[in-house]
Amino acid sequence: MAETRGPRAPQIRILVVDDEPHARETTLAALRDRGYHVAGAEDGLQALQQLQRAQFHVVVTNMQMPRMDGIALLREIRRQAYPLRVVVRTPFLDAALQDVLHRAGAASVIMKGEPMAALARAIEEAARAASAP
Repeated sequence: MAETRGPRAPQIRILVVDDEPHARETTLAALRDRGYHVAGAEDGLQALQQLQRAQFHVVVTNMQMPRMDGIALLREIRRQAYPLRVVVRTPFLDAALQDVLHRAGAASVIMKGEPMAALARAIEEAARAASAP
């Protein structure tokens, strides 16, 4: 009999990118508690190194980070054609920034500080899109 997996299936691999250690660790712990496989990176450059070593379905990235910010990371992920989706978390969002992020290829954009359920929904939608043929 085939195993049926729910919406929080543990096979979804997520890379959380945030230069703020507390925010990164809190997000990693919350996603781990929901059954996801997670890894963390301090900035966009470290994220790219991890993407070269392991496969992920979704990247959740902060916007403002040293060395490589969220927009630069998003553009580099698209340039290298990684088969994954990116969810951007930002403390500030206006229509212009949202447009820039979507044009750069963000699967979704959510405000930092929104409930973990909102992030989990965005991840689930992004993971479904990443696995679609």
